[in-house]
Amino acid sequence: MNVKFTIEYKGTNFHGWQTQQNVITVQGELNKAFKILLPDVDCNIIGSGRTDAGVHAKNQIASVKLPNNLNIHKFFKSVNGIINNDIYVKNYQKESDKFNARFSATQRSYNYHIHTKYSPFKKETSWLIKYDIDINKLNECADLLIGEHNFTSLSKNNIEVKNKVCVIHESFWQQSKNDLIYTIKANRFLHHMVRFIVGTSIEVSKSNLLLEDFMKLINNKSTMSHPICAPACGLYLSEISYD
Repeated sequence: MNVKFTIEYKGTNFHGWQTQQNVITVQGELNKAFKILLPDVDCNIIGSGRTDAGVHAKNQIASVKLPNNLNIHKFFKSVNGIINNDIYVKNYQKESDKFNARFSATQRSYNYHIHTKYSPFKKETSWLIKYDIDINKLNECADLLIGEHNFTSLSKNNIEVKNKVCVIHESFWQQSKNDLIYTIKANRFLHHMVRFIVGTSIEVSKSNLLLEDFMKLINNKSTMSHPICAPACGLYLSEISYD
């Protein structure tokens, strides 16, 4: 049977989602737990997308083929009992055989968290910025992103990815006392794209860059050699949408 399951994880101590040799990853820890519980089954866990080292997820979606006679309620309870404490399977359900967590997804959403007053509880899950932030300038940047754009200048170079066009459906900042949250929803994302957007938007809010500079990055007309990349600690994969 094909099973869809939702995972949340604190990414601080992981080298990202995807399994890699000699480092701890979220997918790797899931594979270990599945292998302990189903030693004779080769489980191919498919994630909706990759998260980088230090990035968190509130609702990462994965799919996996499991034996038809398996009690999935007991199975995932056991998974949560033995897996790394920074990972938790929130829910699960049977899906059609056609469902694929990655390729069936139509939209993905990220949040980026910033705090302006130090808290030891937030140092691994939010970006600390100790100066005043102009949220109006941030939202001016955010508004420019709505629609279809080529994000070559606002992503990490990857020669394997030929198509750099993404369609942004939502992009906005919200502020509450000492916290700011950026929300962005798109059909797809490129490597480091959200972190480049956030870091460069912050530079605009500080008046180190002009809004026109940000527009040039969106239109790939900028002469900046490297846009500003926000740290991984504030980034969360928040939602995956399916038709």
